[in-house]
Amino acid sequence: MKKIFTLLFIIAAAASTTIAQSTLVINEVDYDQPSLDSAEFIELYNASPNGINLGDYTVLLFNGNATSNVIYDSFPLPSQVLNAGDYFVICGGAGYVANCDMVLPKFVNIIQNGSPDAIIIRDNNTSNLIDVVSYEGSCIAPYVSGNGCPLAQSDTAQADSIANKYVGISRFPDGADTNDDSTDWNRACITPGAANTNTTTNCVTGLSTPKSTLAIEVYPNPSRGIVTINYKATQGKAVNVRVSDILGNELKVVTLKPNASVGQIDLSEYHNGIYLIKVQSGASQTVKRIILNK
Repeated sequence: MKKIFTLLFIIAAAASTTIAQSTLVINEVDYDQPSLDSAEFIELYNASPNGINLGDYTVLLFNGNATSNVIYDSFPLPSQVLNAGDYFVICGGAGYVANCDMVLPKFVNIIQNGSPDAIIIRDNNTSNLIDVVSYEGSCIAPYVSGNGCPLAQSDTAQADSIANKYVGISRFPDGADTNDDSTDWNRACITPGAANTNTTTNCVTGLSTPKSTLAIEVYPNPSRGIVTINYKATQGKAVNVRVSDILGNELKVVTLKPNASVGQIDLSEYHNGIYLIKVQSGASQTVKRIILNK
């Protein structure tokens, strides 16, 4: 599904920016699924023998359309150590990506589909671009490494086929980097948070099974702290509420009375910002985004 985004950022001094060598790499991406793109993710990988502080880096998304050529979104990474040989998965809030470490407030259509577009890791201390993948063709320098991953090797090539819904683009083996996107990146079964594969057949792993959606009301939004949840749709079943920040860190778990239809949770102890409220009952769930503004 092609996406149109409001351009958020203007490129500054692009010609003077260079790509520095690093052991933190973009390792796997799934940017296109059949119908709504609700299971997008970006996987980072630590290819070094030492831990890396992710808080030193920001992920950038680049629109490589010749009439645009701008950064359209960015995700500062949390201050935490990514161990050697470990993965860090960034995903949307729809809840369909396994092993997700950082949940973004947006639910669908986060990553543009090209062509071409690019994903970049930037060092916050030096402003150097330490890794980049240009997909569905070559973006302008420095937003490409060698030649871009061509359309024939891309996620979009057959993503609208249900049989190919668990396919993305990735490096194989993990962290493999010859400084040429057309060599390093190929279509393959998705494996978020796990070792990459080089096959595109029988792709059934990597994506958590979507659960039935509950008709839940969460209000007021924005909230000053007390949030009311109308869960009468659960019809007397047990209800669990999990509150997370936008990085996916779970902050609170509350169990609501099964024989009631309305309950409340208190967020007043937290800082102003965006929070995700996941309401689960049996095999069904829904995720709501709440803005806390005390």
